[in-house]
Amino acid sequence: MTVLFRCRVEPKLLNKARKVSANLGTSLEETVRMFMSQIARTGRVPLSLEVEDGLVDIKRRNDIWSKLDDSTAEDW
Repeated sequence: MTVLFRCRVEPKLLNKARKVSANLGTSLEETVRMFMSQIARTGRVPLSLEVEDGLVDIKRRNDIWSKLDDSTAEDW
């Protein structure tokens, strides 16, 4: 049994991703299934999420939030 998974994406992103998948000889839908299978199999997201990408790991994020909750400008 399968379920239908939907998400909203910008049309330009969708078209670009479809072209990349087609160049790899597969469909975007199959590429998404492979991506999700890899996450489920390894317990990890199969790409690099760096701070430079604007993402912060959960421990660092929680540290930042806790400091914001009870800090003053002098603490920074």
